[in-house]
Amino acid sequence: MKTKLFLKHSLTALATTAALASAATVSVAQAAEGKSVILLQPTEECTYCADYLRFFKQEATAAGLDFETTTSPFDPANQANQVEQAIAKRPDAIILWPVDANALIPSMRKIQKAGIPLIISDALPAKQSERFWDVYTGGNSEDIGRESAKAMVDAFEAKGYGKKGEIFVITGTPGAPTSIGRMKGFTEELSKLAPDIKILGEQPGNWDQNVSMTAASSLFTRFGDQVEGVYAVEDLMMAGVIVAAERANIDASKLALVGVGCEVPGYKNIKAGIQYATVLSDAYSDAKYAVDAAVKLLDGEKLDKYIYMPNPIITKDNLSDCKGIQDL
Repeated sequence: MKTKLFLKHSLTALATTAALASAATVSVAQAAEGKSVILLQPTEECTYCADYLRFFKQEATAAGLDFETTTSPFDPANQANQVEQAIAKRPDAIILWPVDANALIPSMRKIQKAGIPLIISDALPAKQSERFWDVYTGGNSEDIGRESAKAMVDAFEAKGYGKKGEIFVITGTPGAPTSIGRMKGFTEELSKLAPDIKILGEQPGNWDQNVSMTAASSLFTRFGDQVEGVYAVEDLMMAGVIVAAERANIDASKLALVGVGCEVPGYKNIKAGIQYATVLSDAYSDAKYAVDAAVKLLDGEKLDKYIYMPNPIITKDNLSDCKGIQDL
């Protein structure tokens, strides 16, 4: 199956990347000793965001960076304010996880004008921002969406629906680059692979399990027995979908359920046979890629504009590839 072949190559690439990163840690850390970096991220309320922040602190400390972090509750105006404050502190580099695909572009321009190297992490903003930042690290959101569509088609076939049926989608925060990219990749790929799998509707889950449960409840009430599957752009939100299905007396294990992240809820639901698949996008690699890019930029290395993490499909067959989660 094509999915398995993709997994083999993707996981090999992931292992190679990890080995190279490990070998370079000592020399890179020495080069960065004492350099100042400010991280601006959306929040630490969502599970993935909290894990990212924890791993960022771990890796930045190991690299010898003098760092500080700020969070914004997915509020573009708040984050723009924080950018102004960060510029005033004149750090050696800024790492920005933008909360909106377009609203932070003026802030990026200001960072560039101040002569501060800028690393965009996790959420790729609109294309027109590209000239204002040095490097992007993280997942390829559109590619994650495409892999999610492949997983959805596999899930439909595994559940006996063939390539025809109806689903709904739970997205992230409106305007969030990650959510926009994943949805774009998902809808485009799904229309190519299985044009008869139709999206009945979508609602934002705001990266929150309870909000997602409420959104999914509304969609289950509206569409009822028409629903054969659900795509949630994060595993935590899929956990909310599953609770909503149970409360609506729907057997979630009979649905084609696909999430993203290989987070603890996704791991547990796949292991239990409720969720069919997730697409790997782990917080540890996300944070480490950002720190490594900052350190290398500060050491004068020339980097590729885009440094993407591998994003293989994870099912029950290769669940152990959810790095570290199986031990929780």
